[in-house]
Amino acid sequence: MVSIISESSITSLARRSTCGGGLMLARSYDLPFHVGALVIILTVSTLACAFPLVAVKFPALCIPANFLFVVRHFGTGVLIATAFVHLLPTAFISLTDPCLPALWNDRYPAMAGAIALAAVFLITVIEMVFSHGRSVCSLSPAFDPHVALEHGPEKDISTDCDQIVNPARRVNSTGQQLQRLTDANAAIDRTEMVPYKTLRKDMFAETVDEFTEQDSVHGGKSKQKNAVLQCLLLELSILFHSVFIGMALSVEVDDAFIVLLIAIAFHQTFEGLALGSRISSLSWSDRSVKPWLMALAYGCTTPIGQAIGLATHSLYDPDSETGLLVVGIMNAISSGLLIYTALVDLLAEDFLSDQSWQVLRGKRRCMACFLVFLGAFGMSLVGAWA
Repeated sequence: MVSIISESSITSLARRSTCGGGLMLARSYDLPFHVGALVIILTVSTLACAFPLVAVKFPALCIPANFLFVVRHFGTGVLIATAFVHLLPTAFISLTDPCLPALWNDRYPAMAGAIALAAVFLITVIEMVFSHGRSVCSLSPAFDPHVALEHGPEKDISTDCDQIVNPARRVNSTGQQLQRLTDANAAIDRTEMVPYKTLRKDMFAETVDEFTEQDSVHGGKSKQKNAVLQCLLLELSILFHSVFIGMALSVEVDDAFIVLLIAIAFHQTFEGLALGSRISSLSWSDRSVKPWLMALAYGCTTPIGQAIGLATHSLYDPDSETGLLVVGIMNAISSGLLIYTALVDLLAEDFLSDQSWQVLRGKRRCMACFLVFLGAFGMSLVGAWA
């Protein structure tokens, strides 16, 4: 028993002897070079995210009409690869490091995947809570043709809500609701009616017309709110890990720093164009500063991480237990958020929704698919270095 305990203790100590411990002090740290890198990343990130906005805002620049099309679908591939190739593997590597307690690397090495899964469920709940689909009226029992025949003309047909809005685009709920109304109306047509029931049918048809009219009035605002929510969640999932990318860059030195700087510059360019194309596709008012603030937030997040790394480069060690846990957990959360957003809100919306078949057909759809694959492939290559 004593020998077993001794061997276990020795193994644990051997593991932790390589964890952190002032490695930065033994290496040369070129502060001006790192400050210059901060300026480079700030410039590249901000310009990449703002460029699609500039292309839409200033048509006089004569930017090709297909530019946003290319950036939009290329960027979708970039974001998918970011989640699966950059964030999730990094989270597993960090949270299964031998420096961490046995809970993370021996007892439950799947912790990173579990955290990412929890983030997927979290963002699903958030979208449900803030979805405009909650305002869609469930059909009143009066819309059932059998109930309509049983009640007299004195009972008005009404919905369960005061206001009807256009529901989520992916499930095409409006079409389903209208189909139910149409089926109910057809059922009334096939039924023998006494005169008051004929009057009932006319009232029913008027209600269908009112439903459609209200839907057209409120649908535009609902779609815009839903699109803004999706874009904010997308940016949130990107901003989470950008801080730690900046911190990781600021604590690197020598040749590793140069390689990582180049890789992160490409990473920020691809990701910025992807996010900027989504922001620019929304309907903003001419004087709205929100899209520009969103682009600026993206541009500043990684440099903020770099600034934190600069200020704490002699204290913060990414190989320490605390550094591994913080980076691993945040990368796992970011990967879950980005996986959901990239697959559900971007890829499925662009290629699987009913609306997508109206705007993407034939060669144009094939080109969009190719751009997604190209973006994912390019970002996967960058994943070899960053």
